[in-house]
Amino acid sequence: MDVRRFALNSPKVIGEAIDGEVMIINLESGIYYSLTGTAAAAWPLVASGVPAHSIAESVAVACAADPGAVARDFAVFIGQLLAESIIRGADPADSNGATTPPPGAAAYTGFALNRYDDMRALLVVDPVHEVGDFGWPPPPEPPRTSQ
Repeated sequence: MDVRRFALNSPKVIGEAIDGEVMIINLESGIYYSLTGTAAAAWPLVASGVPAHSIAESVAVACAADPGAVARDFAVFIGQLLAESIIRGADPADSNGATTPPPGAAAYTGFALNRYDDMRALLVVDPVHEVGDFGWPPPPEPPRTSQ
């Protein structure tokens, strides 16, 4: 039984669910990711610190899928998320108290992490943040030391 818990690796990674798809962006590398189907349905539970075994069990029940196959697929998915630095391990105290509701995916489609780096150069050069009156704000100047 996998009792590990995870959290979004913020602030360098952001994620947003839009119309059944989860878009994740690594602001440092400029790589973005997409989760759909079962992976998108399970994502809020992963990012909120629900234990891995609870997520896999919930998916298996909700999708009427083989629990062993779901657990194996989910372990691979978690490994991919960790390898891409999308999530990090979390302590039980980091959990937001989320329970394990059944995922919204009706049919079990596996856990696919789609990776895109076609906008990598643009996101790294022109990161997403607030724009001031004069365009992108300059980096802060280092403090001056008095002599």
